Amino acid sequence: MARLSREDRQIALGRLQAGQSQSAIARHFHVSQSTISRLWVRFQATGSVADLPRAGRPRATTAAQDRFIRLRHLRNRFLSASSSVQALPGPHQLSDQTVRNRLHEAGLRARRPHRGAVLTRRHRQNRVQWGNQHLRWTVRNHWRHVWFSDKSYFLVGGGSTGE
Repeated sequence: MARLSREDRQIALGRLQAGQSQSAIARHFHVSQSTISRLWVRFQATGSVADLPRAGRPRATTAAQDRFIRLRHLRNRFLSASSSVQALPGPHQLSDQTVRNRLHEAGLRARRPHRGAVLTRRHRQNRVQWGNQHLRWTVRNHWRHVWFSDKSYFLVGGGSTGE
C-alpha cells in the first residue's frame, strides 16, 4: 500500500481534528484504517506527522547534490550518469548507480538521442540529383500534378512490408 505524503498526512490530521472518522479518512486516501490510527497516535505522542528516524545506511548524497543531479539532467536529457558523477562539485566518491538511483527517484528516465535515417554516400548523391532535376519546377506547371500524402513506405530491419 502506498505511503501518505507529508501533505496528505497534514490533511488527514486536519480531518481527524475536525471530527471525521478514521475509516472515512482511510477510504478517501485509499489506505487502511490502521494507517490513519497510527498517524493519530504518532501525532498525539510527538506533536508532529513527520516520519520518525529510521535505521539504515545514510544517503550518499545531500539534498543539494540531489537537486544538482536532477537539474543537470533536466537541462540535458541525454547526459550519462558517469558525466554527472564527474561534474558534481566538491569531494565525492559516488558511483554511477547512485546517480541513476537519484534520477529514478526524480522520475527521470534514460534517454538516447534519435538517430535519423542512415544515408549512404549514394543516397545523398541521389537526393542532390533529384533536387537539381526539380529545382526549376513551379506550382502552376509541375507541382500541382504531384500527389502529396502523409503515408510513407519504409523498409525497416529487412521486413518486406511497412507503412
